[in-house]
Amino acid sequence: MKRIKFGILGGDHRYKILKQLLEDEGYTVYSYCSKFIERPEESLESLFEKSDVIIGPIPFSRNNKSLALNDCREENLENLFSNMQQHGLTLLFCGAVGKDVRELSEKYNITVYDFFAMEEVAVKNAVPTAEGAVQSAMNESEQTVFKSRVLVLGYGRCGKALANLLKGMGAYVDVACRSKAAAAEVYTSGFESIEFGELKERIVGYDHVFNTVPSLVIDREMLGYMNKETIITDIASAPGGVDFNAAAEAGIKALYCPGLPGRVAPKTAAIILKDALLPLTLSHFSK
Repeated sequence: MKRIKFGILGGDHRYKILKQLLEDEGYTVYSYCSKFIERPEESLESLFEKSDVIIGPIPFSRNNKSLALNDCREENLENLFSNMQQHGLTLLFCGAVGKDVRELSEKYNITVYDFFAMEEVAVKNAVPTAEGAVQSAMNESEQTVFKSRVLVLGYGRCGKALANLLKGMGAYVDVACRSKAAAAEVYTSGFESIEFGELKERIVGYDHVFNTVPSLVIDREMLGYMNKETIITDIASAPGGVDFNAAAEAGIKALYCPGLPGRVAPKTAAIILKDALLPLTLSHFSK
């Protein structure tokens, strides 16, 4: 098998580290339109000509129609996939892939792996996500997490990591979850389980509320029951689970913190991506 060459398209600081990690393992890595990576290719055409695999940004597209590449021009996704096909490129790694992108990839016979859909990436990313969420909340608070009253909304991968981290820091942690199975797991993990139907009566008593639920949970009505000093930190996927306009009107501090692994722990995040994409790449080209 020939030595595979990677092309990095856009991306944040973790992609600069990912490039170095791949090069340390003997791979050649090119880049285009990254404000973090030095000596990029002069054009998308050049990147495609030299690469065997493309690593696209996270998220890949914000509108499922075009690819926004930092300060570069927007690239129409149809043209992008067509161009990849013309250059014989058949493998793309990226993040937050929508239905329209999936359909385009199938149309042009390009295999797409979504980092967000990979269980091993999601599980490992829960830790830097939780640490980044707590760090963000602490930056806005005038008191310690120790002895504070904290509510975590949702008990998925990130909810579990958050609850355990906060408990380890000495906070009093409650968890709101919907299913009986999740409630039982919350209980056996040493937290108090709260039903979402109880939130209006209970939410006033917390110093911090961390949301992991990717649908509107903290709406205008819920905000009316909250203490003005409570800090809300939302790490749910876009558009989040908080009515941020209503929170601002109510004078409640609400933080939306997407993409935390790449911002607060880029080296860890890059290692996670490398460990996920390399086996899939080698398997793809060994067929």
